[in-house]
Amino acid sequence: MHGGILIHYANQSATPESRVAIFVESETRLTWTSLFLNQYPQAKIYLVGGTMRDILLGHLPKDIDLVITGIPADIIERFLTSQGAVRFVGERFGTFKFVPHGCRSQEPIDIALPRKESITPNHSSGRKSLEIQSDHTIPIQEDLSRRDFTINAIAYNLQSREIIDPFFGQNDLCSQIIRTVLTPEDRFYEDSTRILRGLRLAAQLRFGIEQQTWSAICNNMDLLNNKIISHDGTFAYAVPRDAIGREFAMGFISHPVHTLTLWEQSGALKMFIPWLYAQKNIVLEDKTTAFDKTKTLLHTLERPSFLAHHELDSMHPNVLIAALSMFCDENQKALHLCRDLYLHQFPANHWARIDCDIVEWLIDNTRILENNDPSSMRPSVFEKQFCSQKGKQLLALVHAIELTQSRHCASTQRLHTALRLYDHYCSQTYPKLVTGSDILEFGITPGIKVREIMDIIRDAQLIGKIETKEQAKSYIKSII
Repeated sequence: MHGGILIHYANQSATPESRVAIFVESETRLTWTSLFLNQYPQAKIYLVGGTMRDILLGHLPKDIDLVITGIPADIIERFLTSQGAVRFVGERFGTFKFVPHGCRSQEPIDIALPRKESITPNHSSGRKSLEIQSDHTIPIQEDLSRRDFTINAIAYNLQSREIIDPFFGQNDLCSQIIRTVLTPEDRFYEDSTRILRGLRLAAQLRFGIEQQTWSAICNNMDLLNNKIISHDGTFAYAVPRDAIGREFAMGFISHPVHTLTLWEQSGALKMFIPWLYAQKNIVLEDKTTAFDKTKTLLHTLERPSFLAHHELDSMHPNVLIAALSMFCDENQKALHLCRDLYLHQFPANHWARIDCDIVEWLIDNTRILENNDPSSMRPSVFEKQFCSQKGKQLLALVHAIELTQSRHCASTQRLHTALRLYDHYCSQTYPKLVTGSDILEFGITPGIKVREIMDIIRDAQLIGKIETKEQAKSYIKSII
């Protein structure tokens, strides 16, 4: 759930401080903090950033971000080493990745010293060109003042159980507004990636964007294309393309239609995905534009009734990316987007993980039912094509395209046939009855004939003609 009723209910049922306290007391990854504060009473530990934002919104955060003041980095590292596995990210950021004892299966905690940022003479609006100073003596208020948005500039003191909110981020959470800390032009000039992060947060949280912040987003989009001279003398983007892809993917997977709308209205779509923006000028047979048709397709893929029909909790990111070029003059454009913006950068267990190879396979097979009647497919062939995760994704995409086009054709009936066959062949796991070695026992020469017999056995099994290994062997005798 996001904002709205949940925030209102949470505000009525408990104070923000008590809700954060409940999280801290129940989170096993934070049990070491009381020992640390007892050992170093001059220290202060703060929950910050997205962790605080999620708790105040009523979400259970997976990631934990802490800032520790009053204690130098070497002492912090020595203590953390005694309490679990710790890795120092580097002097530039002064950040530790920490996994406490007994929490190996959980996400590492990010622990940082407070820091301040300043612009260098050769600043290019990329994060790497900022001068970052980490210092345990910097007050938490100063650390919060250099953050991007007010909803990310809230801290909670674990010792005093007080919330520090100098920029009224809690008000913006309740109002469901994205607003920069201090002047938006300054925030975006310091780090232009924040422009796309604002769009991403608005999509993920279903929030609006405050007017001055929105104007600054639209007026400073060119900062994202600034270039710097690299070590080898060539020019490179100050903001790497994978950073742009990351922000797009995380917003798009969370809320596809809203993300496209925000990117189109802000100018980001025209700048970074021009072929998708050009769909606004392609008028289809039903007088709608290809861009509007694409948004309708994405809306169909996200509809709860559609997801329930395909027994899905959410649509897979691969399908959503492939859908972007279904009404484009060249359907491989989505594949190029996937690779050009490094949309495959997320680890395998990440909720926004995209596989560009599967995106390509989906695109290549969206017209499969125009040329193949599933009712005439051998069961084993149908199983190989559709009884897998990517096969399930393909059927969902083809079904959504048919619904979006709103026209009856030969492939429409074939789609319904394919969906029925999927329920029959793919709804359960059929054990493998015979192996190649079993077939060789009948004197069959190794080669393609073995594969053919195995497929025949699989056909018979899928249609219920045989169910056991003994029946399969008898069937082999009958066909050879």
